[in-house]
Amino acid sequence: MGITYPDKRVERTQQALKEALLKLMANKPLPKIHISEITEAAGVSRGTFYTHYEKKEDLLEELSEDMLDEMTISFRKPYEQSKMVDFRSLPPESIVLFDHFLENRVFYQLMLGSASDSFFKEKMTNQLHHLFRTDYAFYFRQIDAEIDLDLFCTYRIHGMIGLIVEWIQKGFDKPASFMAEQLLHIFRFHTESIMIRH
Repeated sequence: MGITYPDKRVERTQQALKEALLKLMANKPLPKIHISEITEAAGVSRGTFYTHYEKKEDLLEELSEDMLDEMTISFRKPYEQSKMVDFRSLPPESIVLFDHFLENRVFYQLMLGSASDSFFKEKMTNQLHHLFRTDYAFYFRQIDAEIDLDLFCTYRIHGMIGLIVEWIQKGFDKPASFMAEQLLHIFRFHTESIMIRH
């Protein structure tokens, strides 16, 4: 059996609906947005909408999943071909995670803003936590013998996630390059390298 590829017209239609929803959400919350507004902004019929989605929440859910998939690819970019990462020699420009957030700033500011509910923030936090936990095996040259390493990793991971979320919520107040450099400095503090679990 041959490989089936997604229909380009279907992809374009779904992308148009997602972009329309984002544009509308910039002005009002999801519960107040009507399907007819989404289809009008996307330039498609209501019937076309219902061909792909049962309700607007499904559209937002798919958009969120797409974004988290892209975030995961960006997160893994610096080590996708490596078995170990040495933070002392890793160039800041190889960390493209912050570029991903910046390129999709409209989405992230809407989903993590004060007017949004917490469902996406929780999903994003869980995904980042999963990536840190499953992909990285932290190596510490020196650490206090009384510190539980698992708890220390949890502390570091949530600190880094908090750094990312606050940067987004503050409206990307610092350049992506600066954030990448800071993340590297934080990684290097007590963690000179990590093994990559493949």
